[in-house]
Amino acid sequence: MKIFLKIKRDNQINLSITRKGNVVGRTKWKENNSLSRILLFKIDQILRRRRIRLDKISGFEIISDVPEKWTSCRIAEITLKSLVLAKKNPL
Repeated sequence: MKIFLKIKRDNQINLSITRKGNVVGRTKWKENNSLSRILLFKIDQILRRRRIRLDKISGFEIISDVPEKWTSCRIAEITLKSLVLAKKNPL
């Protein structure tokens, strides 16, 4: 399974989890300088709702209409990389 995060120029965020190319969970919201507070919560919400464990996530992809230098892109990348680290080194 894979996490896909799309950041659009109009501040629309689309988050989905796919299994073998099929979407198994999805949510979207308008980002108002709140991505750092909301992204991890939204990922957890989808995983719990679909009863998917973090160790089942094999990767992630960020698709963005905005420059990589934008804070939203950097926050998204750091958050998703942190999930990969957490998966490798569970508490």
